[in-house]
Amino acid sequence: MSSAYMKPTSTGDRPVSPDAETVTASDVGRELRRLRKATSETQAETARIIGVTRANLTQWETGKYLPSAHNARQLDDHFRAANALFALVEKARSPQDHTPPAAGDAGVVDTSGSLLQVFHTVGAKLTEHLIHDADGKPLGWRQNLQKKTPPTVLSTAYGISTMHLVGAPYIDLHPLIEGLHRRRSEYGWRGQPEGRWPETTAAVLDALFRAGTTLSVDDGLELLEHSLDPFSNTRPYLLATTLQTAVRMRPDARLTSRLIDDLLATRLDFGDIRLWPEKKEAGLVAPEPSVAHTARAVVVLRDVLRTRDDRDDVRKAVDEATQWLIDHPHSDDGVAEDLEKPRPDGDGTTRIIIRHFTSAWVVQALATAPFVPLPRLNRALGTLWERYEADQGLWAWGSGDVPIWQTLDAVTSLRAAALAVAAPPLSPPGTPGTTQ
Repeated sequence: MSSAYMKPTSTGDRPVSPDAETVTASDVGRELRRLRKATSETQAETARIIGVTRANLTQWETGKYLPSAHNARQLDDHFRAANALFALVEKARSPQDHTPPAAGDAGVVDTSGSLLQVFHTVGAKLTEHLIHDADGKPLGWRQNLQKKTPPTVLSTAYGISTMHLVGAPYIDLHPLIEGLHRRRSEYGWRGQPEGRWPETTAAVLDALFRAGTTLSVDDGLELLEHSLDPFSNTRPYLLATTLQTAVRMRPDARLTSRLIDDLLATRLDFGDIRLWPEKKEAGLVAPEPSVAHTARAVVVLRDVLRTRDDRDDVRKAVDEATQWLIDHPHSDDGVAEDLEKPRPDGDGTTRIIIRHFTSAWVVQALATAPFVPLPRLNRALGTLWERYEADQGLWAWGSGDVPIWQTLDAVTSLRAAALAVAAPPLSPPGTPGTTQ
């Protein structure tokens, strides 16, 4: 055990034990401050060594936020705390033991509403919604699972990614993957209506590389680049979606660097802060910052920072936007975006409506932050669960529509939150042991 733990202390400086019945964020902050002072380091010195800002460290030491699991591990290693500090942080995140007793034990807890069970239900329900041809061959999923429409390339890609995330072998995905390969064009994968929609190609490539594909990374990046057009540079949603796939495929690719620059360039000045609006076009009248687009950009750019440390401009943009999301007082409910772009043949325009599951992106943005703002995260999680339809086992829009992308966004965000926190409201409302 480190000298910081072995050193005799006064009652006021006594270490906080992770074995205590309850541990709060304030307890973590007091212990972190004690360890730092025991090594005679300043906040600035510790922050520099860990790779965070001094403001981050101050927020942890004052108990305003908890460090993420990654930063808690770094702090524990730095102070040679022999896992005690890391365990303390995890205990503060999970003040109660939610592990159900073994089968046959007295007082078995009903876990039918647990997050794990929710994911199992998602897999089973999507299996029920999978469309087959007359010979029983799987064709894919509809965009809106409640409507009797043909499956699409985009919705099938969303379905494959969701099934991969819930992690159970409900169906054989290979026929669906082969079907996506067959529908490839010179511009990647075409959306509905027909045209070059980069989010479709990005979603298909993401699904293929998640599930396994014979397509090379170079070929995938080339298809992704061909799916882009000048209109894409005006829409943060299209750039962020494309960048997220590119950075997962090859963080140091030329296309990845270009998309990073293009996404940063779509920010607008709102007073003394730069944030992402719905669009960046000439002649905009009174544009407003968008929670959905800013959160999505934060999530994607934080993916960049995990693999590249040469972009201080990205780090500054992410830190600034994250703080705005934390301080933002308004609802995280979904919003719609009108995408209208010129047709490839020059004959008029094509218009589609894109909906954004704002709370799911806010959850991802906050859960992957260097510090976890629990009150703000819980508020976003509460809004996310409001869209969960327990009788259907899926997420639904207020109109009754059940878009497959919404369940993908929900599952993705809940997995991210599960790595950051281990207590409700990760479980759906009404789960035994859940506190609201």
